Amino acid sequence: MNTKWRVSPEVLSSKIDKEVILMSIKADSYFGLDPIGSHIWDLLSRQAATVNEFVELIKEEYEVDGETCKKDVQSFIDDMSVKKLILPAD
Repeated sequence: MNTKWRVSPEVLSSKIDKEVILMSIKADSYFGLDPIGSHIWDLLSRQAATVNEFVELIKEEYEVDGETCKKDVQSFIDDMSVKKLILPAD
């Protein structure tokens, strides 16, 4: 929970409307993010932060309860981490 996350330098991203497309150079794969995932990605691109810090930033912009937001953000972080699209910040 205290781990700060950052975007992997091996990932390229491009925003198209409200969605982000990611390309993993290492995995030679493309990934598309929905608008909420794109928002989290945008936050990750600007600063390293913990899951709880991301939850607070998201709650400021969306009407969502804390528990649901935390579950969704944690799921996104877990998924991106497994795919090596984000890394723990040094």
